[in-house]
Amino acid sequence: MNHRPFEDWLLADEPLNAQQTHELQAHLQACRDCAALAEVNLALKSVRAASPADGFSARFQVRLEAQKKVLRLRNVTGFSLLALSAVSTLVWLSWPLLTAAFESPVSLLASWLSALVAFWASLQAMGQVSTLLLRVFPDLIPAYVWLAILLAGGGWSVVWVFSLIKITKKQQGV
Repeated sequence: MNHRPFEDWLLADEPLNAQQTHELQAHLQACRDCAALAEVNLALKSVRAASPADGFSARFQVRLEAQKKVLRLRNVTGFSLLALSAVSTLVWLSWPLLTAAFESPVSLLASWLSALVAFWASLQAMGQVSTLLLRVFPDLIPAYVWLAILLAGGGWSVVWVFSLIKITKKQQGV
């Protein structure tokens, strides 16, 4: 037996025409499930809707502000602990460098200068190698591979931007 139109008629708050009313009454006499649904629907429509207790809105606002305050405190505490642990780790890792700087700043400056010169020489060597590779490398890889690499990079950029938007979106409401 198809109950669908009768259930829709019972649950909809729209008036029925004479033929629909006659079909519905005949179906209700033959079908216990739909008759029970009609009875429950009638009982639900006759119940008065409950209104919130006095001062509900004010109590809700106070509780919401208290929750926000606790959340802000938790965030500040967590950030403070994170910053403290990061600074502690940085000091711990750089302690040998700091002690060397306080003991002999000239030798530290000399070692930094030699490291800077070595870094500059490495950059120049990489520049020469990259110039050579840029002349030879594009001919070794077919154009469709370069296109795939560019498309993958573009797709990755789009995913990255949308994930940043999703992460930084402010929550609305409670």
